[in-house]
Amino acid sequence: MPRDRTMDKPQENFPSSLIAAIDGIPVLPPLVARIGSVVSNPESSVDAIVSALRMDPILSGKVLKLSNSAFVGIPRTISSLKNAVVLLGQKRIHSLVLASGVTSAFRNRDSVPFAIHNYWKHSSVVAAIAETTAKHLKRYEAIETEEVFAAGLLHDIGRMVLGCFFASTVETARDLASREKVPVHEKETAPMTHAGVGALLADHWNFPRALRDAIAYHHCPGCAGDNVRLASIVHIADILAHVVGAHTFDTEAIPRLSPEAQSHVQLPPERLKVIADETLQNEKKLESFLSFLA
Repeated sequence: MPRDRTMDKPQENFPSSLIAAIDGIPVLPPLVARIGSVVSNPESSVDAIVSALRMDPILSGKVLKLSNSAFVGIPRTISSLKNAVVLLGQKRIHSLVLASGVTSAFRNRDSVPFAIHNYWKHSSVVAAIAETTAKHLKRYEAIETEEVFAAGLLHDIGRMVLGCFFASTVETARDLASREKVPVHEKETAPMTHAGVGALLADHWNFPRALRDAIAYHHCPGCAGDNVRLASIVHIADILAHVVGAHTFDTEAIPRLSPEAQSHVQLPPERLKVIADETLQNEKKLESFLSFLA
């Protein structure tokens, strides 16, 4: 399937009201952006990352707490930020910094037409399933599993934007989907889809291209060009999260599986189901991460 080039210049396709809303969302806080630039640089030393994190005592404390939680699951106590960075890894720290910036940007917004806890639980389950899936695939080829985690976590960020600024749009799609028993995204009206809006926000926040494309094309992984493998992993993880009951909406139907995604993630369905079940059963790990996002 050819790449959907309409995503490349979203300002020309979205209504002015949405562009204004996106422009009104603060860019990631300067401190978060600074930390992110250091952490995302593969040549940054552990000491440089620690120094950047220490500029934000709250974020540093949350990283240290997470390293001592069931999210990591090691028996010994991690007492230093440097050890926490080594344990979690540079890419994972980058994911955590991005997640912290996103949650901060939307923390004081008006109520949205879905439960915030359900939204973040769904996103966290997708991230965990995607990461575990990537680890299995890594046996055969090079895959950045931590990058997959970030893509899974932020794949539905456009839904947060729509929920905050265009709640009626979300409610209409949700209600139509519920009546017709189809996935919610199938009742969204272009260009106001959560995938497209998520891509617009990713551009606004200068996310890496691979992450932006995973957000934009997680329902159409064949449209993701060079990033089709990452989009395919997130696509399948999103479906599996629905299969095991981790929904944003209570009445949400399971999205349809893309055959192209299946061809890029060549794991047996029974293995994927085991991965999803194990992710959901590890409640303490999920709770630890949701606590980080709170």
